[in-house]
Amino acid sequence: MRVSVLIPLVLGIVALVAFWFWYRRAIARMSPDTDDRAPAAVRLTSERLSSLSSPGWRVVHEVPTDRLGGVDHVVIGPPGVIAIETVLSDRPAVDGGRTLTPEATMAAATARGAVDDLTRSVGIDCRTLAKAFWGTPDAERPAADEVAPGVVDVEGQRLIDWLESLPPSTMHSSQVDLVWSAVLRGIGRPDPLG
Repeated sequence: MRVSVLIPLVLGIVALVAFWFWYRRAIARMSPDTDDRAPAAVRLTSERLSSLSSPGWRVVHEVPTDRLGGVDHVVIGPPGVIAIETVLSDRPAVDGGRTLTPEATMAAATARGAVDDLTRSVGIDCRTLAKAFWGTPDAERPAADEVAPGVVDVEGQRLIDWLESLPPSTMHSSQVDLVWSAVLRGIGRPDPLG
């Protein structure tokens, strides 16, 4: 008689332990993403970039993270090619709050390197990585701060103002379309010009 009671009791304990492990994994999968590029912020950048005038500008929106590293968007227009990362925090201070190291400069070059590889196939370089910060706006600061050669921290709320204030490069509108097409093909999307 004791064996008949013991077997269901042991099976019940094993089932409870298995349920506990399954429950912990399920809860861990539901935890918020610790990546500082939260989907809501990436969507804010996308919506902001949608207001650029279409004939002069081309935008590759919401690039999958496995395609171009940390780059969320690629903007191609009069000032050239700009890789954009989205950050959900306040824009850091530049006045002595940050020290520019060779490692930081190399990290920025590496971050835009994947975009540069795609654009170089049509003879154009990506020379700017812009980090769009979606934190508290600061009207007393300029819309953007160049923190290293080719690295710019931009207030997300004033992203369009900054882009439209950049000096034009020597790119022609046909080159804008070629670069846009090359980036889209490079990340596995259909070629809109093909």
